[in-house]
Amino acid sequence: MEELKTLLIANRGEIAVRIIRTAKQLNIRTISIYTSADAASLHVSQADEAVLLPGANATAYTDGDAIIEIAKERKADAIIPGYGFLSENAAFARAVSEAGLAWCGPSAEAIEAFGVKHVARGLAEKAGVPIVPGTKGLVESEEDAVKESESIGFPVMLKATGGGGGMGLVVCHSAEEVRHGFRTVRSRGETLFKNSGLFVERYIASGHHIEVQIFGNGQGDAIHFGERECSIQRRNQKVIEECPSPFVETHPGLRERLCQTAADLARSVKYGSAGTVEYIVDDSTGDFFFLEVNTRLQVEHGITELCYDVDLVELMLKQADAELAGKRGLPADFLRSLQPSKPWGVAVEARVYAENPLRDYAPSPGLLQEVLWPDLEGARIDTWVFTGSTVSPYYDPLIAKVMNHAKTRTAALKGMQLLLSRSKISGPPTNLDFLAAIMHDETFQSGHTLTSFLSGFKYAPHAIDLISAGAYTLVQDLSGRPTVGKGIPHGGAMDELALSVANMLVGNDRDREGLEITLSGPELRFIGPAIVALTGAPMEFTLDGEPIPMWTRKHIKAGQRLKIGKTISGGCRAYLAVYGGFPTVAEYFGSKSTSPLVSIGGYQGRALAPGDLLTMSKYTPDSLGGHPSLPEHLRPQYTETWEIMAMPGPHQEGYLTDDDVKMIYESEHKVSHNASRSGIRLVPPKTPQWARKDGGEGGSHPSNLVEYGYPLGTLNWTGDDPCIFPVDAPNFGGFVSSTTTIRADWWKLGQIKAGNTVQYRRVSLEEALKLRSNLETFLANIQTGIKKGSFESVAPLDLSYTPSGDFGRAVVWERPAQSNTPQVRYRQGGDDHLLVEYGNEKFDINHKCRVTALSKLLTQQEAPKWLTDNLRNTVSCCTSLLLFYDGSKLARDKLISHLQSLEDRLGDLSKIKVPCRKFKLPLSFESKEQTEATQRYMETQRPHAPYLPDNLDFVARNNAFTPDQLKHNMLTGELMAVCVGFFCGNTVSLPVDPRQRMSCPKANPSRVFTPEGTFGWGGSCASIYPVDSPGGYQMLGRTIPCFDTLGFKSGFSPERTWLFEDFDILTFYQISEEDFNKQLGLFRSGQYRFEWEDIEFDMAEHNKMLEVTAAEVKDIRAKQAKVQEEMIAAENESLARWRRDKEKQKPDVGTIDALLNDPDIVAVDAPVDANVWKVVVEEGALIGPKQVLCILEAMKLEINVNVPDDVSKGGKIEKLLVQPGETVKAGAHIALLRQQK
Repeated sequence: MEELKTLLIANRGEIAVRIIRTAKQLNIRTISIYTSADAASLHVSQADEAVLLPGANATAYTDGDAIIEIAKERKADAIIPGYGFLSENAAFARAVSEAGLAWCGPSAEAIEAFGVKHVARGLAEKAGVPIVPGTKGLVESEEDAVKESESIGFPVMLKATGGGGGMGLVVCHSAEEVRHGFRTVRSRGETLFKNSGLFVERYIASGHHIEVQIFGNGQGDAIHFGERECSIQRRNQKVIEECPSPFVETHPGLRERLCQTAADLARSVKYGSAGTVEYIVDDSTGDFFFLEVNTRLQVEHGITELCYDVDLVELMLKQADAELAGKRGLPADFLRSLQPSKPWGVAVEARVYAENPLRDYAPSPGLLQEVLWPDLEGARIDTWVFTGSTVSPYYDPLIAKVMNHAKTRTAALKGMQLLLSRSKISGPPTNLDFLAAIMHDETFQSGHTLTSFLSGFKYAPHAIDLISAGAYTLVQDLSGRPTVGKGIPHGGAMDELALSVANMLVGNDRDREGLEITLSGPELRFIGPAIVALTGAPMEFTLDGEPIPMWTRKHIKAGQRLKIGKTISGGCRAYLAVYGGFPTVAEYFGSKSTSPLVSIGGYQGRALAPGDLLTMSKYTPDSLGGHPSLPEHLRPQYTETWEIMAMPGPHQEGYLTDDDVKMIYESEHKVSHNASRSGIRLVPPKTPQWARKDGGEGGSHPSNLVEYGYPLGTLNWTGDDPCIFPVDAPNFGGFVSSTTTIRADWWKLGQIKAGNTVQYRRVSLEEALKLRSNLETFLANIQTGIKKGSFESVAPLDLSYTPSGDFGRAVVWERPAQSNTPQVRYRQGGDDHLLVEYGNEKFDINHKCRVTALSKLLTQQEAPKWLTDNLRNTVSCCTSLLLFYDGSKLARDKLISHLQSLEDRLGDLSKIKVPCRKFKLPLSFESKEQTEATQRYMETQRPHAPYLPDNLDFVARNNAFTPDQLKHNMLTGELMAVCVGFFCGNTVSLPVDPRQRMSCPKANPSRVFTPEGTFGWGGSCASIYPVDSPGGYQMLGRTIPCFDTLGFKSGFSPERTWLFEDFDILTFYQISEEDFNKQLGLFRSGQYRFEWEDIEFDMAEHNKMLEVTAAEVKDIRAKQAKVQEEMIAAENESLARWRRDKEKQKPDVGTIDALLNDPDIVAVDAPVDANVWKVVVEEGALIGPKQVLCILEAMKLEINVNVPDDVSKGGKIEKLLVQPGETVKAGAHIALLRQQK
């Protein structure tokens, strides 16, 4: 290349990626442009430079002025447009040239001439190209259109003269259709192309769409690269293309005539660069007629490149380079030397779209959770996506162009069949299976396909169409992700028992994914036959409107509708198993389970929604022909009052008083509205008294602790409020866990709902393991009964037991401190967890060193097989290590004995050097998003508090620092990552220098929103929020997030989606908010590069520093304690004032009673125990029938409260009785409305 050194690509997606590939081969520097919606596209990360476009996502790529300005600022030599957007915009092409840049495409004059279809027809006719019989020019009225149509002969096609890409076309078979079509086409032309002109052509019903690839040098020389057939179209949009055309191959001489006329047309207008001449070819005669010229690179150009061994983009760039060099274009001799005689082999292309075949192929934006393309001989994949990409609603939903090239058409089609069958795209619906069906169609394989082929093509995916989704329906498998940790929730089915039986009934493995249905279920349309079973809490269950039994295998026919209604008694979750599961749902860390709180796994990380498509297995074995049904007496009992078997610990004695312990085990606890997969909050009969006055370094409340790993099923006390932690709970935190549900009763946690009561029953470890064995035996017997077709020998589930009275203690072993080794305690957490705890609940990096060393010994390759086979995971915190193991296979005594031996091996670690990484991270103390989050918090949650409105100022004052001193500490100190997890790799870090350590209370209540990358402080530690989420840490600034869900960004991987590891050192440098936003943009696009170096942390040096600074640290703590007492007093006063203000805002009881006695007043009640999330009307407002008045939140579900059905005419809001943030009981009045008479 002589002059073209830097190229700006005025496009996006796969064509931009494809252009970059050729540019790199030519050593041309590339500049990509992108929108925020496209930040993670491959065209952004693969370019040498990427520039964010100004303006809205939907329109930015068509802002020609902005694109030219970027090109000039970045000193580009040329702009290449690709296809779509501005590629055929003559004004843009002209502006590019006038700006002194080369335009990689045909001249503006050529674009203008061929862009107006009736003008293009005239040019073609003049060049001797056959044209379809039609009007000479535009028709101005409906009657003129009818007259011309009758003269031409029906059927006819009305065409917008400015149209393209299959838009602005209507086929008419009668005068009436012409009149209607005239208005439609004129309107579309004006809307889409700013040109309302239209003309009439004869419509060739039995035709082939065939096009010729041309290339000219702008000087009157042009060549062709053969033809392509594009007859497989839907709504005039190409779906599959072939090179060469199978029709042309069977008609000698047709290729020569087609290509010659195309080249002649190009020469007649001195066409420059790449283009395509499109024809309609009559199937019966072989006659061909001009359709249009596409003055750009076509989507399907790749198959021509494969068959003619040419790089069309390279030619376009060389043509532009020649023009830049003042040569007007490529030399004629060079161009003619490229003229091929015939194609080699056959290439086929299929366009893969994110579209739903059951919704008339409507675009289906969403997250691509898995993208796999096979590496096969002859295959070419042009794409912009990868695992983790998001298909935006703003642009064409093209995912990829899948091509295959082989010696013969038969071989090419077989290759395409293999290529499509081995490709996998998980996420929103795609047309991948539709394309495969076409490839297997006999008519298509024969090569005798017309443009009407798809209108008669029958296709039905083997899938479930979600008509409605129910309250909260999730894809869940049995086991979840127990071995991952790092803030990836354990996940899996809340009720393992019900899902296990459902899978057995349909012939699946127990662990196969199914649908978890909460409170009310979906309506499903089965497009193919299936075998299903519904188990769990009793729910309304119908097939085509007729009731059918639960706990029974059911055969579904294609077209039938299955509807799952509301729960009709106790329990809240049911499970629908489908034979074969859902093959196209992606696995995430080995599981298809959904953890919706953190948007991972399952179907796009969320609850199912109407219009979602769940692919099923295409095959069902004949052996599953029966209809086994689990007898009533074998089904679990779902109640409103639940007995939960539990074991003491990990924290009981020394934390709770004896009376508190009695209260836990001898009283009923009400389940609050806040009961979900991540936490089941209980309302205890009384407030615990606590056995200590505070939480030491863990916090000011006695429930606070230094962070440690949470056992699954534990009862966790956040302040005085207990909460059971089920499968999607955080894996560590800093609150007391007093008792832990045993494994045999985990399934019950999945059925507890708001308003139920819970009664804990203590059991010993031996009793827990016996009950667990009983459960497994019961499930094994059911499996046998299903295979035999009889349940006569199966006994009901026996979870009864005789209390031994010896329930054990939370601490199962301890050893005092010895010389240079700390005190160690082993605490039980149910029958599957053991917590190893060092020291006396004080933050100490020496303890962190020991925790890390122990973790490595437990997981190293040299560890005994009996341990590695049964140790599921560990959770490493600053002073403790939680072991999650299979208690049914690994005896706890054996595990403890091994741990004791490892303690002796560890010995004195006070002088070792620990390998780690030292990070240098940007930190902005200003953040618009944090300011807005605080403002929203003050408006909707709590109006005043010592930490409002400035969190940073509060943290400084709470620790006897000035704001500048606090910032200085953050920018000069080092923090050590002591815990990585909670949710999504949230990183808790501790200042290495104790003089820089601080403490502060968290926001009360927690914020409903915290922006990603927030650097906050809570308790004694800092935390980096990895994603947008609720949170209570005081916000000090923002840095780069530390989590990438699918691991495609630099610094992450699919196997490690979190950034930090234990012992990593974090340092910060200050940047402005503007610069931070730029770096955050780079992170989102995958271009940010984290800075770190490998170092060793010297424990001897650290311990020496602790010794030297001890007196100074003592003085600092004394100052901090004094100001913190003042802050606690201020917080208590603020809380009391806030509560008084809320009381004053409550309506007067007498006024309410008087209104309730008014016959025109209707009370609107809460349907369930819930939290008031949003009130959407005001007092005095006029409301209509069934209008939403407020939105409640219960069990993580949003529940609309509407005007009652019997208020048929609406009315006026007389009195609102609730405010956002309040808790309401089922049946409590929410509003009083005066109904209209």
